[in-house]
Amino acid sequence: MTRRGLALALFLLVPAVVGAVIVVRAATADGTPRCDGIIKEYGDAERSGVMKPGETCDLYDFADGRSAGTRTYDQQKKAQEEEASDDYLVGGLLLVYGLAAPAVTWKSRRP
Repeated sequence: MTRRGLALALFLLVPAVVGAVIVVRAATADGTPRCDGIIKEYGDAERSGVMKPGETCDLYDFADGRSAGTRTYDQQKKAQEEEASDDYLVGGLLLVYGLAAPAVTWKSRRP
Protein backbone atom coordinates (compact mmCIF):
# COMPACT_ATOMS: atom_id res chain seq x y z
CA MET A 1 0.00 0.00 0.00
CA THR A 2 1.38 3.38 -0.94
CA ARG A 3 1.67 6.29 1.43
CA ARG A 4 -1.17 8.00 -0.33
CA GLY A 5 -3.38 4.94 0.05
CA LEU A 6 -2.54 4.65 3.73
CA ALA A 7 -3.27 8.34 4.30
CA LEU A 8 -6.55 7.97 2.43
CA ALA A 9 -7.53 5.02 4.60
CA LEU A 10 -6.59 6.72 7.86
CA PHE A 11 -8.07 10.15 7.25
CA LEU A 12 -11.09 9.29 5.16
CA LEU A 13 -12.25 5.72 5.64
CA VAL A 14 -11.70 5.54 9.41
CA PRO A 15 -14.15 8.42 10.02
CA ALA A 16 -16.72 6.55 7.92
CA VAL A 17 -16.39 3.44 10.07
CA VAL A 18 -16.50 5.44 13.32
CA GLY A 19 -19.53 7.38 12.06
CA ALA A 20 -21.33 4.16 11.15
CA VAL A 21 -20.67 2.73 14.62
CA ILE A 22 -21.98 5.88 16.32
CA VAL A 23 -25.15 5.90 14.19
CA VAL A 24 -25.79 2.19 14.80
CA ARG A 25 -25.34 2.60 18.57
CA ALA A 26 -27.79 5.52 18.58
CA ALA A 27 -30.30 3.58 16.47
CA THR A 28 -30.18 0.48 18.64
CA ALA A 29 -30.64 2.26 21.96
CA ASP A 30 -33.85 0.92 23.48
CA GLY A 31 -34.95 4.21 25.06
CA THR A 32 -35.07 2.88 28.62
CA PRO A 33 -33.34 5.37 30.92
CA ARG A 34 -30.08 4.07 32.41
CA CYS A 35 -28.46 5.61 35.45
CA ASP A 36 -24.67 5.67 35.31
CA GLY A 37 -24.64 7.06 38.85
CA ILE A 38 -26.41 5.64 41.87
CA ILE A 39 -30.09 4.81 42.36
CA LYS A 40 -31.02 4.67 46.02
CA GLU A 41 -33.48 1.94 46.81
CA TYR A 42 -35.20 0.94 49.99
CA GLY A 43 -33.07 1.30 53.09
CA ASP A 44 -29.37 1.57 52.36
CA ALA A 45 -29.41 -0.41 49.10
CA GLU A 46 -27.86 1.29 46.08
CA ARG A 47 -27.53 0.23 42.50
CA SER A 48 -26.93 1.59 39.01
CA GLY A 49 -28.40 0.55 35.70
CA VAL A 50 -31.92 0.61 34.28
CA MET A 51 -34.25 3.07 35.98
CA LYS A 52 -37.91 2.53 36.81
CA PRO A 53 -40.54 5.29 36.80
CA GLY A 54 -40.42 7.30 40.02
CA GLU A 55 -36.73 6.64 40.70
CA THR A 56 -34.06 9.31 41.02
CA CYS A 57 -30.51 8.95 39.76
CA ASP A 58 -27.69 10.60 41.73
CA LEU A 59 -25.09 11.59 39.17
CA TYR A 60 -21.48 11.55 40.28
CA ASP A 61 -18.18 12.57 38.81
CA PHE A 62 -16.41 9.33 39.64
CA ALA A 63 -12.99 10.89 39.01
CA ASP A 64 -13.23 13.06 42.12
CA GLY A 65 -16.26 11.49 43.86
CA ARG A 66 -18.30 14.68 43.92
CA SER A 67 -22.00 14.87 43.17
CA ALA A 68 -22.95 16.26 39.79
CA GLY A 69 -26.67 16.53 40.63
CA THR A 70 -29.72 14.32 40.37
CA ARG A 71 -32.15 13.39 37.61
CA THR A 72 -35.60 11.90 37.74
CA TYR A 73 -36.70 9.10 35.43
CA ASP A 74 -38.24 11.57 32.95
CA GLN A 75 -35.23 13.90 33.03
CA GLN A 76 -32.83 11.01 32.41
CA LYS A 77 -34.99 9.75 29.54
CA LYS A 78 -35.00 13.20 27.93
CA ALA A 79 -31.23 13.60 28.43
CA GLN A 80 -30.60 10.24 26.75
CA GLU A 81 -32.91 11.14 23.84
CA GLU A 82 -30.98 14.39 23.33
CA GLU A 83 -27.70 12.50 23.48
CA ALA A 84 -28.99 10.05 20.85
CA SER A 85 -29.96 12.91 18.53
CA ASP A 86 -26.47 14.39 18.96
CA ASP A 87 -25.01 10.97 18.17
CA TYR A 88 -27.08 10.79 14.97
CA LEU A 89 -25.75 14.18 13.90
CA VAL A 90 -22.09 13.50 14.69
CA GLY A 91 -22.19 9.96 13.31
CA GLY A 92 -23.97 11.08 10.17
CA LEU A 93 -21.47 13.87 9.52
CA LEU A 94 -18.52 11.51 10.01
CA LEU A 95 -20.15 8.93 7.76
CA VAL A 96 -20.86 11.42 4.97
CA TYR A 97 -17.36 12.88 5.23
CA GLY A 98 -15.77 9.47 5.26
CA LEU A 99 -17.73 8.28 2.22
CA ALA A 100 -17.82 11.48 0.16
CA ALA A 101 -14.19 12.52 0.54
CA PRO A 102 -12.72 9.40 -1.14
CA ALA A 103 -15.20 9.77 -4.00
CA VAL A 104 -14.22 13.42 -4.51
CA THR A 105 -10.53 12.51 -4.28
CA TRP A 106 -10.91 9.70 -6.79
CA LYS A 107 -12.97 11.87 -9.17
CA SER A 108 -10.41 14.70 -9.06
CA ARG A 109 -7.54 12.34 -9.94
CA ARG A 110 -9.20 11.14 -13.14
CA PRO A 111 -8.16 12.97 -16.34
